[in-house]
Amino acid sequence: MTAGANLVIGLDVGTTAVRTVVAELDRETRSLRVIGLGHAAARGLRKGLVTNLDGAVESITRSVEDAEKMANVEIHSVFAGITGGHVRSFNSRGVAAIGEGGEIGRKDVDRAIAAARAVSLSADREILHTIPQEFTVDGQAGIWEPEGMAGVRLEAEAHIVTGTITAAQNIVKAVNKAGFEVEDIVLQSLAESIAVLGEDEKNSGVLLVGLGGGTTGFAAFHRGCIRRSGVLAVGGDHVTNDISVALRVPITLAEEAKVTWGSMAEERAEAGEEIEVPPSPGRDAFRFGRRDLARVIESRMTEILTLVRRQADRSGLRRMMAAGVVLTGGGALGDGAVELAARIFDLPVRIGRPAGISGISEALDNPVFATGTGLALYGQRMRNEGRVSRFRRRGRLSRAADRLREWVGKRF
Repeated sequence: MTAGANLVIGLDVGTTAVRTVVAELDRETRSLRVIGLGHAAARGLRKGLVTNLDGAVESITRSVEDAEKMANVEIHSVFAGITGGHVRSFNSRGVAAIGEGGEIGRKDVDRAIAAARAVSLSADREILHTIPQEFTVDGQAGIWEPEGMAGVRLEAEAHIVTGTITAAQNIVKAVNKAGFEVEDIVLQSLAESIAVLGEDEKNSGVLLVGLGGGTTGFAAFHRGCIRRSGVLAVGGDHVTNDISVALRVPITLAEEAKVTWGSMAEERAEAGEEIEVPPSPGRDAFRFGRRDLARVIESRMTEILTLVRRQADRSGLRRMMAAGVVLTGGGALGDGAVELAARIFDLPVRIGRPAGISGISEALDNPVFATGTGLALYGQRMRNEGRVSRFRRRGRLSRAADRLREWVGKRF
């Protein structure tokens, strides 16, 4: 096996699966090429949280080793994703007086962003991301790069993403115990946005919705930057549970039925059509109506997507989403997902597939790899700009690394 500084690894720690994307950085073009993929069923993970450390370690180890074998490389560090209902985000504003001479310098920009970041948090929370949105100079709003401009008052608007300290610590602990370092932790929705959204979409206005197994993440963009984000603690697992209860079948069969015969469009299933599942060791035969199955799935997915729509409506952003909605995650592959989302959001909808990266087609064509690919692309940005931050073994960022994680002058 080979190892080198040109490798960028994205580790998607999900509720149903842990996926690893190995990408190689071309030194000349500074572009990425996917050379390996890893997949392992998730154990010890629920709704973005580590619930059993040993189980999570085993899943991470299997996924990374799987990717190592495919790429024939040795992995030492990863960029890991984070999600979960514990994630909270909000917009904040900070102000800085311009120093002598009246010309805005880098330090003035840093002070304005630091002021926006200086928010009161409970003792159990920490800031995961500080993402500058835009600046105002002496009342003139809508400025992206204020450095070098004349003025006496600089205001910075930023999107702040927070999470519980223990949630991030336990992800880092699991990765470290599996034998790997964590270079950075990134909100999954933000990583996905790097992989699947174009700049034109972000400028026009677009809503990204990640349909995961245990959670549903969303991020709204307008005028080139993120305006709102969040994570709902509901996902595909809830659909599986609903099927199990409604059709009176075991959870494993409910998941199989969802993936194999399921649809989010009840009208597509013929009335009277029945699905027969033959018996297997330890399991009786089952029979259920295909339309009944679709009804259960459509009902829960309608509820999930409606919850996201309400979030967009509250902020008044949905009417600004000229580029529509982009779906990622395993739920995006469900039959009728695009049509259902289009009906609920009353916007054009497409499935988000990773772009801006070459290599293995499975990673480029499948929305389930959007998070892992986005994490690798995030790592590429950090490497290209010399802004790699590393976690300590104890799972917390050093102060210097924490400062580096601010996206000063950068927007997702």
